[in-house]
Amino acid sequence: MSLTNDDISWYDRVYDTIQIIDYYGEFPNVPLLGTCGGISYNPILARRQLGFPLKDKPHNILLEGVFFQKAKDPQGLKARIVRAWRKIHKKGRNELGPKNCIALESYTSWVRQRASEYLMPYDYPRPTPLDVAGPSTLPNQSVIDDPNDAWTSLLPQSSKFWKRKYDRLAKEKAVMEAAYEREIKRLYASRLAASRASRDP
Repeated sequence: MSLTNDDISWYDRVYDTIQIIDYYGEFPNVPLLGTCGGISYNPILARRQLGFPLKDKPHNILLEGVFFQKAKDPQGLKARIVRAWRKIHKKGRNELGPKNCIALESYTSWVRQRASEYLMPYDYPRPTPLDVAGPSTLPNQSVIDDPNDAWTSLLPQSSKFWKRKYDRLAKEKAVMEAAYEREIKRLYASRLAASRASRDP
């Protein structure tokens, strides 16, 4: 679960010019009918997969759930959903802004809180800051060893940065393994020589 923004192709650019379904009729989301009842889909949570940024935590009304079973529909949800599907509301770039697939800090904090509430066991990605304080040039990443140092906190968790760290650690591991193998061979050779010397008259 240590994926970063750079590891994921969030959306297909063939959909750059389309509008997305945002809500239906009186419902603040997308109600879906099935053979045994109905549920709702909250497109606000999927905007990133459609290329739009997630700037803030969604309002509770946009996350309202719809659920009913076929034989248990005292509120007449089925009829309301059928009517709602005749009034589709769409949004595009004019309403949602330019496509950049980022999740800003307020949204990420909301995700962190929800994940903690539902005991979801994964690490949270560092949120994209709204603005970065400090110099406009960043230091050479090859000299950054501590992921908690001041410079590192200014960097996005790009896969290139972590790949370099991984490659460096893999190289150090290979060097250590080679040194270990050499030491084993040396000890084996010295033991063999001592064993031969003890057998000679």
